[in-house]
Amino acid sequence: MGETYGIEALALDVAEVVARYSDDRQRVGAIKPSLARWMERQEGLRPEHRLPCEGNRACGHLLHTASDGSFFMISVVFPPGTSSGVHYHGAWGVIGILEGEDEETKYARADGLSAVGAGQECELEKTGVHHFPPGSITHLLPPDEGFHRVRAAAGANGVSIHILGGTAETHPHFLCDNATRKLVDFPMQTLLG
Repeated sequence: MGETYGIEALALDVAEVVARYSDDRQRVGAIKPSLARWMERQEGLRPEHRLPCEGNRACGHLLHTASDGSFFMISVVFPPGTSSGVHYHGAWGVIGILEGEDEETKYARADGLSAVGAGQECELEKTGVHHFPPGSITHLLPPDEGFHRVRAAAGANGVSIHILGGTAETHPHFLCDNATRKLVDFPMQTLLG
């Protein structure tokens, strides 16, 4: 049946990569093979990690936080047709699609500013739309590749695993508020079920 490779084994490999590479692009590239290996069997992902939260709302389920606060892992579930809204991740990330299909729309700052913070205008330009079926792996590399919107594009829940820099409390995360068209602080821990 093969060697066991669960969430904790994946976390150990990610920790080794994070310690070895200080460059985010190298780090993300080196994490992808370990995530691909884990995605083959998805060991350690419990049935509740594949379900939306109460009220059939999108949310995340915490799977692991590194003891040194360098990264955390969550499963994210979007019910069919739901969307994350346009948001910004201020730290690196690697995302693996487990079920459904993610439609990811990427954006860039129209003003070219690289510093991102709450209260700034959401002046963004769409740079591409990508469809990711199960087995796909994508990434976030701010500031240039930090803005995106994810939508569950299939008739089933969109389930993905996210490995993100920092912790749920420290990972910089801002939402583009539709009413004000300004960025608002949107801590990752508020998304956890």
